[in-house]
Amino acid sequence: MLVGIVAPALIGIMQNWPWMSLGSLIAAALVFGISYPQKYETTADALVIKSGLTTRVIAYERIKGVKLSNDGRLEINYGIGSVLIAPQTVEALTDDIARHSPHLTKSGSELTAN
Repeated sequence: MLVGIVAPALIGIMQNWPWMSLGSLIAAALVFGISYPQKYETTADALVIKSGLTTRVIAYERIKGVKLSNDGRLEINYGIGSVLIAPQTVEALTDDIARHSPHLTKSGSELTAN
């Protein structure tokens, strides 16, 4: 994704097409503004996922499972969908979710519905 944003900007600079560079920079600002920084927080009622300008609140009772994906991120399945997150400490986050979710059973770094 980064190459798709940066390459047109570089071409625009090299070809002296400022409109192309400006478009790429605006696209980069939108992508990274929506995506970064990412922060995960466990509250008394829900898992709060803050990603850039967006905040997703997932109530613990809606969480159906938590598993480790192939690329090392956590996949939180909450019934109507799922979200991939990359916490710094997987065990700490899954422990927090397990403490707030009696309907889930912890097995390693995964949580499954009872």
